[in-house]
Amino acid sequence: MNQELLRELKQNKIHPVYFLYGTERFLIEEALSGLRAHVMPEKDEFGNAVTLDLEETPIQMLVQEAETLPFFGERRFIVGKNAQFLTASKGKSGVSHDSDALIHYLKNPLETSVVVLTLHGDHLDKRKKVVKELLAGARTAQFDSLKGKEAAEWVVRQLRERQVRIDADALKELLVLVGNDLHLLHQECEKLATFVGENGVVTPKIVSELVPRTLEQDVFKLTEKIAERKLEDAFHIWHDLLFQKEEPVRILALVIRQFRLMFQVKTLAGKGMSEREMAQQLKVHPYPVKLASRQARAFSEKQLRSLLAMAIAADQEIKSGKVDKELAVERLLFRLHMSA
Repeated sequence: MNQELLRELKQNKIHPVYFLYGTERFLIEEALSGLRAHVMPEKDEFGNAVTLDLEETPIQMLVQEAETLPFFGERRFIVGKNAQFLTASKGKSGVSHDSDALIHYLKNPLETSVVVLTLHGDHLDKRKKVVKELLAGARTAQFDSLKGKEAAEWVVRQLRERQVRIDADALKELLVLVGNDLHLLHQECEKLATFVGENGVVTPKIVSELVPRTLEQDVFKLTEKIAERKLEDAFHIWHDLLFQKEEPVRILALVIRQFRLMFQVKTLAGKGMSEREMAQQLKVHPYPVKLASRQARAFSEKQLRSLLAMAIAADQEIKSGKVDKELAVERLLFRLHMSA
């Protein structure tokens, strides 16, 4: 949960209206759960907690709920999820929102109600009057995806809360295997903490044994084999991914991403940047940069530019329907091998 919000709740500082938004859904939901647990710690037996989907319900109905006094309780907790009317999008259901109702409520919110609006995404339309009033009158908190050092620190905090430590190399391995998907990282932290027990230490060996390989990890191995000029091994990984029912277009997208990272790292290295500086500029964890830097040594900058262009061209051929997707990727692997 947002540390500043958590600090406010511990000080019993509760705002009448909250607006939680951003690209990281897990953090938004975590903050929402924390707010509810603090505002309504007792079991809700009289319907004082209400959640409305604003893709299906107009905002004026949420305002009506907020203006209703609690029944046998101190507060009402009113949640409006999916506040897409705060964006430039028209939404899916065509619900007619009376934004003025929310603007009016913000000027004089009921003390016995806590209203929380949530929006997943980065497309908030700050030109709208209702958005301006909400940002000015509500307690807002933005939750964006964690990258690099932030994601690593989040994992350490998750395990520390469970009285577990993680080895530095194990942390790097975990982030490479899982990425920065906080929902998946949360699940893996739970699993690792349960395995090592209280006061235990998570090691690289434990991560390797317990955390499943992701498609990203397999694609990294695929590009590694291309860098090593081992075409047979590359095709073995490719056929294994097909056997696992992985989508060729998704595999290709990750190949493109890896070649792009290798090209960026090679270019920045040529400018004298350290791996840490590269990670900061590219906003990725230092470990993937280190691995990409290692792979990039096998190619010149010109070769990487060419390999990336070939991969992008294959993707465009598939999307335009010019060639079968499996054939396009296999043909690409041959071309990459011949050009490497």
